[in-house]
Amino acid sequence: MKKYYLLLILTIISCNNSTKVIPKENITSKKELKKFYESDKIDHYYLDISEDKIIDILCIKNGTNDEKNLGQLLAGHYPDSISEPNFESDLKKFHFVKQELNGEKKKEVENIFSQKDSLRYEYSSCIPEYRDIFIFKRKDSIIGIAKVCFGCGISQFIGTKVDTEGFGLNTELDKLEKIIRN
Repeated sequence: MKKYYLLLILTIISCNNSTKVIPKENITSKKELKKFYESDKIDHYYLDISEDKIIDILCIKNGTNDEKNLGQLLAGHYPDSISEPNFESDLKKFHFVKQELNGEKKKEVENIFSQKDSLRYEYSSCIPEYRDIFIFKRKDSIIGIAKVCFGCGISQFIGTKVDTEGFGLNTELDKLEKIIRN
């Protein structure tokens, strides 16, 4: 029954975003705008899964560790750190499709995953669905993970000390989606 209440709530509340962009004053004079991650390789993982299936996964009671991890991966805070053991093998186990970004796409993605000179304030009323996960590597070691929900515009960043607050403007999310879907 709780599943139907959750579904009803999600149906009533759509993913309407209200985004306001406020320029940061003289941010370039305060600090240099930096990439979120200094990587030499970016792997993009994508899971083609419906919203209904995600809700089903999230509503499983007494599920296995794998089911709990998948639910946390899709809508929660898994992984907790870049050193999560077997994270990439978990993505493969959950049927995420891997795409290694070539030089041109890597550069474009790095430009999007960088500090911005504006603040983004978003008010979203939906649960994020992290179908897209970017793994940033240096010398074959994971140095960062970015989870992105294109529906809500909500993102999670693990392993960066750079200010990610300005990330997620509709224009850059549209550009990012075009890069990885082509």
